[in-house]
Amino acid sequence: MATASLGVGGYATDWAVFFFIIVSASLFFITLPVVGFWIYSFIKSIKRRTKVDRMLLYFHIADLLLIGLIVYWNNSPTQDCNAEIMARHYDAEGSWMRNIADCERLVLPDSTRFVIEFGESGTIPQADYLDGQYLKILKNHLDDVGCIGIEIDNYHHSRYTTFRFRRVGMGMYSFRLYDEPLTREQQDSLNANECLIVYNDSTVFEFGGGVFGVQHFVGKEEYMAKRRK
Repeated sequence: MATASLGVGGYATDWAVFFFIIVSASLFFITLPVVGFWIYSFIKSIKRRTKVDRMLLYFHIADLLLIGLIVYWNNSPTQDCNAEIMARHYDAEGSWMRNIADCERLVLPDSTRFVIEFGESGTIPQADYLDGQYLKILKNHLDDVGCIGIEIDNYHHSRYTTFRFRRVGMGMYSFRLYDEPLTREQQDSLNANECLIVYNDSTVFEFGGGVFGVQHFVGKEEYMAKRRK
């Protein structure tokens, strides 16, 4: 788990590999006898039919299922995200996202801050006080544009709506859709923030690393350099 968390989001992979090598080398003379004993015990539990052997066989089956689950997780395709993925997605769904933002902002009263994110199960416990039919419609709209959440702040009169796009590890990738075009000075000010990338005069890509994640948009410099070329 520690090794996997170090490599989340496409960064610190070298440290993850280094950590894995150090731990494996330091525990080699412990893990090798344990693995050998496990194989010996597994074979014996299959051949013999005592009560203790049956109990051991149950534990060995549980071990095999756990190992299979770990192998499946490691080989299943992981959801990745970067600025180029966000650019392609916005080019395809940006207009529909703006339609949703306009409709939701009009529905909400003034002095209201609306933040909602749908989990993998399709539910969000803190939204129990909202109308179920409304949540179902909103989730369908977000699913249509490939997003998992939305933030609208009428309380502070923010000039943009945030669409939560993807979670990768502890990080969150989002789109900021501004109501009015940004001036050149405003774009430069936003680009100075390490967590923001100005895509056009009314769209900004945003990355939030959470409490323990990296506090910058991974790959921003490379993407900006590619765009300048």
